Amino acid sequence: MNEQAVCVGHQPQLVGVYTSSDCCESQPSLPVILLVNSGLLPHVGPFRLYVKLAREFSELGFNTFRFDLSGIGDSERQVDMHDHDERNMRDIGAVMDFLEAHYNIDRFIVMGICTGADNAHKAMVLDPRVVGAVSIDGYAYPTAKYYFNLYAPKLIRLSSWITLAKKALTKATDFFSETQQQSLQTFEYEFVTPTKRQVESDYRKFIERNVNLLCIYTASWPYNYKQQLADSFTQLDFGTNIQSAYLENAEHIFPLKEDRQNLTDTITEWLNSRFVLDESS
Repeated sequence: MNEQAVCVGHQPQLVGVYTSSDCCESQPSLPVILLVNSGLLPHVGPFRLYVKLAREFSELGFNTFRFDLSGIGDSERQVDMHDHDERNMRDIGAVMDFLEAHYNIDRFIVMGICTGADNAHKAMVLDPRVVGAVSIDGYAYPTAKYYFNLYAPKLIRLSSWITLAKKALTKATDFFSETQQQSLQTFEYEFVTPTKRQVESDYRKFIERNVNLLCIYTASWPYNYKQQLADSFTQLDFGTNIQSAYLENAEHIFPLKEDRQNLTDTITEWLNSRFVLDESS
């Protein structure tokens, strides 16, 4: 394994770390993995998660580039007329252009948590060079079973009704406060979940293109059972192109070592089954 600091572009410069694999099983045809920021967290990831992932992926033979989007971490801020989403897609596209020009790579897997998951999904929609994505706490849509799992245990406890009444009274007094409204308006990195109809259309395209998506959810997200993603899109046959995993004990930013390891194992198993074994067969 070799790690090298890399600067992409001139103004602004995007800064990241390219982790190359010297594994004897490394295959030049494997896609390069791009790890994209979660919110304002830099390219090391929460609790150095991205560092761990990049080094683990190198053991499988994957090269990885974990980098900061413009205005985050070590990357310069981009000043132009493009909106936030457009800037992110331009940044990711610029990174792919750079790696293609300097490393002769034209296939990529994009991964991220939360807003990083949002960007990974959009990158796979927009750029045919993206052949895979890992969405960690990305788009989730409640189902009837989700609501049952969420509320049924609480309905039989008197303490839950008392707590609910107290919360309702508290929220009624401060929900429309000026401070809260301002905080909602100025939180730049909270993505807006697309409609189910739009995501279903995207999933159909992924299946038709035969690209691969892994959606991973934690207990911190509006997701509470393994099959919730499939139940949300009953008109689609995901096949092996779209897979999901539910890490029911993990928190959103994976503060516990055990949860970071479970996440790593889940992704490496998927990479091995969808890319390593496919390339060697």
